[in-house]
Order: sequence, then C-alpha cells, then structure tokens
Amino acid sequence: MSQNYRQYWWLSTNSKILSLDSIKAGQIQAMSAVNQFGNKRQVYKNFGQVQKGDFVIGYESTPIKQVKAIFEITEPLHTDPLYGEIITLKLLEKLIVPIPKDELKDNLYFKSPSVLKNNSNGLFEITEDEFEVIQAIADEQKERFLSEDILISYEKEDALQDLFIGREDFEEIIEVLQYKKNIILQGPPGVGKTFIAKRLAYTLIGTKDDSRIKMIQFHQSYSYEDFIQGLRPDGEGGFKLKNGVFYEFCKTASRNAGEDYFFIIDEINRGNLSKIFGELLMLIESDKRGRANEMPLTYSEKESEEFFVPENLYIIGTMNTADRSLAIIDYALRRRFAFISIQPMFNDRFVNFLSKKGVEKEFAQQISDVILTLNETITSDPNLSKGFQIGHSYFSNPKTENIRHWYKKIIELEIAPLLEEYWFDNYDKARLETDKLLEIIL
Repeated sequence: MSQNYRQYWWLSTNSKILSLDSIKAGQIQAMSAVNQFGNKRQVYKNFGQVQKGDFVIGYESTPIKQVKAIFEITEPLHTDPLYGEIITLKLLEKLIVPIPKDELKDNLYFKSPSVLKNNSNGLFEITEDEFEVIQAIADEQKERFLSEDILISYEKEDALQDLFIGREDFEEIIEVLQYKKNIILQGPPGVGKTFIAKRLAYTLIGTKDDSRIKMIQFHQSYSYEDFIQGLRPDGEGGFKLKNGVFYEFCKTASRNAGEDYFFIIDEINRGNLSKIFGELLMLIESDKRGRANEMPLTYSEKESEEFFVPENLYIIGTMNTADRSLAIIDYALRRRFAFISIQPMFNDRFVNFLSKKGVEKEFAQQISDVILTLNETITSDPNLSKGFQIGHSYFSNPKTENIRHWYKKIIELEIAPLLEEYWFDNYDKARLETDKLLEIIL
C-alpha cells in the first residue's frame, strides 16, 4: 500500500502496555499489534494501514483518562523477530499540560466521541481537523502554562481601583455585556474607552490573561477578507484561502468552551461594518450563537464547511463620538450591540487619583475645575455637543518631577489641537479656550 497523504490516529494505551510518562522526546518506541495473550488488538486492521509519517495522538486510558503525547510513525506494521507484529513511533511532543478526556468530549470540533468512550487499548482513526483541535489545545495550554508565573489575579475591586467609574455603573456594564454579548463603549476623546474595555475583560476572566483577549482597530479600508476569510496571493502566481483575525479567534474560543474570550474593536465605526461583518451580522447576535446556528461563509471551499460564533466570545467595540468624519452607525448594527456612553470623570475620584500620584491636591482640583468649565463651553456650543468634551485620561499619567511642565505639554500637544479642530472656523475661540487652561500655571 502506498500513499501521498498523511493519516491521523488515536492510540489508546495504559502504563502497562506503553508508559507515555517514561518516553523522552525523540525516542523511538515499539507498539505491538497483539496483546499479551497473543490476540489481535481492537481494530487490528488499522495497524496494517498506518504509514511512515502519520501522526498519532497518545491517549492514556488509565488511571487518568487524558491525552499526553504526540507521535509520528517511523515504521509501518512489520514483524520483529523478538516482539512480533509491531509498529514503531517517535515521540514528537510530550504535553506539558495533559488534555483531560472531558475537555475533548465537550469540544464542539472534536467529532469522534467514540474513541473517548472506548476504554480498550488500540489504534483508532481520527480526522486531520480533530488532530489540529488537539494540537491547538496543547499549544494554547503550553503558552498559558509558561506564562502562568506572570498572570495576575484580577477582580472587580481591582477594576474599580483602576477606573473612575462608580461601582453601580461598572456592574451595570458587566451585566449588559453578559446579557447582550456585544457592546460599544461610546464617548468623547480621552475618557478611557479602550482602557475600560480591557478591564471589563480582565474582570470577567479573573486574571490579566491577554491570551484570551484580541484587540484590533478598524479603518476605512478594512475588509471582510481581513476580518473573516478571503483569498490571498500564495506567492506562486495563484491564490489560497486565508482565515481572518476574527475567524481564528472564534476557533480558539470554540476549542476552549469553558473559558470566556474577548474581541475588542477599537474605533469600530471607522470601518464599513456591513461589509466587514458580512453574514456574521446575524451570527454575532446573542441568541444566534453556537453550532445550532452555523452557516457557510462566502469563501467556504466545501458545502459542508460551516461557521458559527461561539457563546463564550464577547465583542467590545469603542467609538469616538467627536470624530466628524464617521458615518452614523446603521440600525442593523445598533440592534445587535448595546451602546454604553462613557463620560469624562472630573470628580473627587479624579482629584484623589492625581493626589495619590504625587500631584498637589490643590493643583489637581484646579485641573479638574478648568476642564469642567471647558467641557461646559463645548457642550453649550450649538455646533458641538457633550460628545466633544475632553476626557480625563489625558491626565492619568502625571510626571511629578515637573508637574506644571507636564500639564503645559498636555494642553499644548493634546488638548489645543483638538480645540482647533472643534473650532476650525474660529481660531481665536480655540486659542482663547487654550489660554484659559494655561492660566493655572502662570
């Protein structure tokens, strides 16, 4: 028998037959096609079908049912003068974190539950997709294990320390996110929308685990092909199908159904949303999540290939309400997202925050007062609105070695250009408001 393709197998064994713990990476190991009584193992024909180069998942059926290793076939079935009918395998990888049976049983992409139910020792065929599921889980757990020493526990109280939002408001945002699964944090520049988005994710994850958070930024040329899936040049004059960032992140979340994942889209309204999301505008709805609602994608290569957005994936968008160049979000998107307004927080929490950072409390109060006054001016302008106010995050990282110089640079380099854009047809007005901000350091 000859072949030009790789096959994938599931080797179920125990420590008496083949101890997975005792084998070292790169070591060649023999596996007998017959048991200790001389009888052929279950599905004996599979031993005769393996070929050199095939990949094998090493699964230990006792005492703890878990995947422990990945092998490669080095020799197909042959008769050894000492051991009889055997195949030989090379250990490619011993999993740092074994994969429990139940994790695969609950995985929506692992479609061979029969191999998990079978407690017999033997060799069983699996698909390439199922092998890749196991490989991906192993890689993700390895990455997480290696970074565990720097993962920091993160709870609601930690978020409240980081943010100027009150407890009730923060809890309300969490409740809306958990119910709707898709939210957009909207507000003027500098209110910390992206910062809040990450703290929401950290809080619901329980740690600062950035491996379960993906952040991108939309722009006017961002496409469905970038986001979901599309054809890309293969370097040889042709094209190949390449999965986009959201597609890959959904697959990752699906493989880890017991953990929450967060996809953050900065400046979400800068993109052509109907074009970018395509058919996924329906699939991201909270009641359209999961395999029951899977559907083929635009570029699906096979009719049977379908996609769904997992229930454990949350989408958080951010939107700058002061950006005049952006189109109004259409109804189709508004219906699928909950919009949450984030306001500037020049309050006692802000003053106390600056004070703890080393800013004199009197000066911190002056900063708060002058920006509040400016925001009142902006809000009352008929050509502007509260969506154009100045946010507090511009002042969240004070340089205390020369605090007044730091404040001056923030005003001149960050705030003044915004005011000139707001009053683009009235430079004197923009200059007047800038000078008012600088008066507290004269």
